[in-house]
Amino acid sequence: MKKRIAHLDSTVCYLKKDNKVLMIKFSKKWGNVYAPPGGKFEKGESPLDCVIREFKEETGLILVNPKLQGISYWQDSSEGIIFVYTAEDYEGKQTLTSEEGNLEWIRIEELLTIKQFEQNEKFTPYLFKNELFEGKFLLDDKCKVINYKIRNI
Repeated sequence: MKKRIAHLDSTVCYLKKDNKVLMIKFSKKWGNVYAPPGGKFEKGESPLDCVIREFKEETGLILVNPKLQGISYWQDSSEGIIFVYTAEDYEGKQTLTSEEGNLEWIRIEELLTIKQFEQNEKFTPYLFKNELFEGKFLLDDKCKVINYKIRNI
């Protein structure tokens, strides 16, 4: 008999403005690593509902027309899917910090030189393109990439 999986699903959004992207520099939970704002689903949310709510909670900004850029499946002792969005429009006033760390605008060219989660680093070249990507990542218990595949879909 087949066993169904309960995924740990989440969303992130890379917001671009003036050739920079808004990132969180984590200070507690993960050490000094950068990641885009986002988080886990709440009951009844679609991926779009989740990314808009999480982004506002973490930055104070309301995303306008975020675009699904890709999906990134990951597996360690658990497994899940990250719905990866990009956006270029927003409303509201940005906060300087979130519960996770400080918010920083990073130049797009520097995204591959800052310390990110390895999974995010691998799909960074697929951001802000006019095609979707799909990634599949096998991770160790410290979020390091053991094996992966990415393709445009």
